[in-house]
Amino acid sequence: MPTKTPTHIRLTRRAFAAGSAAAAGLAWSPLGAQEKFPSKTIEVVTHAGVGGGTDITGRMMMVHAPEAFGTEFAIVNKVGGSGAAALAYAASRPRDGHTILLITQTHLLTVMQGKAPVKYDEIVGLARATDDPQFLMVGKSSPLKTAQEMIAAGKTKALKFGVTQLGGVDHLAVLGFAKKAGMQAPTIVPFRGGGDIVINTVSANVDVGILNYAEAESQLKAGDVRALVTLTPKRLAPLPDVPSAKDIGLDINYSTVRGFVTLKGVADDRLKALEDGLLKAMKGQMYATYIERSGQSADSVVGRGPWQAQLDGFYNEGQAALKEIGLLK
Repeated sequence: MPTKTPTHIRLTRRAFAAGSAAAAGLAWSPLGAQEKFPSKTIEVVTHAGVGGGTDITGRMMMVHAPEAFGTEFAIVNKVGGSGAAALAYAASRPRDGHTILLITQTHLLTVMQGKAPVKYDEIVGLARATDDPQFLMVGKSSPLKTAQEMIAAGKTKALKFGVTQLGGVDHLAVLGFAKKAGMQAPTIVPFRGGGDIVINTVSANVDVGILNYAEAESQLKAGDVRALVTLTPKRLAPLPDVPSAKDIGLDINYSTVRGFVTLKGVADDRLKALEDGLLKAMKGQMYATYIERSGQSADSVVGRGPWQAQLDGFYNEGQAALKEIGLLK
């Protein structure tokens, strides 16, 4: 005579089977459908050390970011290789939107030269954070009083320009300016940073220095250096009497630009959430005050479309410039 299975055991088995099926269904569902975003701390990876310009920009954005995103943020400083270390770290993280980078043109120049573990088509723009115009300056003892005098002098001899890095953003800006102005190819003198450029411009070890306003603010106010021209179409707000490139008839636009990106593979809805949250965070009063006081463009913050277009443009122009100076085949 067959043994009967007690009713309560049959029910337990049915419940177990139903639970197993439900669990299996969850396991097969796409991760994005089960997880809200963001679901953990978002890392902001920068190539700058603590207190550097890019590091400060990231931290100023983060003042309002937790409220905009509903989660915490953390700066990750990965210094080295002109952005290569930062890109390598980001490439090692899951591409789920919880890791973003704050980059400058320097990262793109590193990618162009094959010194980074990612290719350009893996970089996805999210939002631009700063547009920091570059300007040319001379020491107070320089005989060059105006941009026109500097250009005229540069047509008769190769002027010495102080920059931060061979093949870097400053170098390419100086070459572009000299070419547009019809000057002789300048002599490029690289230094470790903006502070060294200021010192060597004041002491006349170089004829001209290229800097951002914040790097030379105290020397400008003290009269130790004299700004001759801003390398953008608009005048710089803290230097209203200094002509823009457009004022002297040059169609150029050179700035140190910082912006947020992530790496290819992040879902489209998360890209949109990152863009919206970053723009909201950078509309906060603290960030707006930072932009104003550091002498940066009031139009610094833009979204994915114009930021990606600017990245594309710089990448194409940068490749051509590096080839011209022999740093890229």
